[in-house]
Amino acid sequence: MNRILIGSGKNKLEKIKGDELVVNIDKDTNILINNNNFKKCVIDVNNSNLNALIIRENDINQSYEINIRGGIVVLNLVSYSSLGLDIKINLNKEDSKVYVYNSVVANKKEIYNIRVNHNALKTDSDIYNNGITKDLGTIVFNVTSYVPKKSILSSVNQDSKIITLNEVNDNEINPVLLIDEYDSEARHAAFIGNFNKTQLFYLMSRGLSKKEASNLLINGLLIGTLDVCFNEKENLKKKLNDEWR
Repeated sequence: MNRILIGSGKNKLEKIKGDELVVNIDKDTNILINNNNFKKCVIDVNNSNLNALIIRENDINQSYEINIRGGIVVLNLVSYSSLGLDIKINLNKEDSKVYVYNSVVANKKEIYNIRVNHNALKTDSDIYNNGITKDLGTIVFNVTSYVPKKSILSSVNQDSKIITLNEVNDNEINPVLLIDEYDSEARHAAFIGNFNKTQLFYLMSRGLSKKEASNLLINGLLIGTLDVCFNEKENLKKKLNDEWR
């Protein structure tokens, strides 16, 4: 399914109200949001499956609000040296699911606040944050998952990783699990550090230089984890290699 470009104001899925973009999804859709200058984006998903690719390269404080009333939403975020981002996701109907794949390249301080509210029973959320720091870059991932009482059989997963390619050591991962319902599952994982030396050694033993091995691991971390098609991954890898190394 081809992606629909969002932010031009030229399709029926969206409305632009000043510096706010509103997107309504009522059937299975793939969308692309690329370098738009809005401050807030609201995406309402109604009994549909949505795959969104969002590419950010600007210095605008942005916030996203995703309201899911049934269906599965896959949110692919790629940020190149942008300001941080606030994301609030509301799972408002039984069996709603969200997968967030957040890839970040930082050469200054960036703060990402992600909150998922499980407002209905049998809802699932999987949040994957992957960041690379370079130059003077630092990353803060603040991730909050909230499961109130009566949202039974809900599942929460947080997985955040920051790979440091610089000497700055102010990175933070702050996982918060607010679980008020016993009949639910919740887990989190966090890692800050360098690439595994064993992985680098293995790749170099196959004839790659250290730089080539590092680039392969960076591409795998930031691009390989995204839920997008092969051609989109190749384009994102090229952009990463050409402009951000």
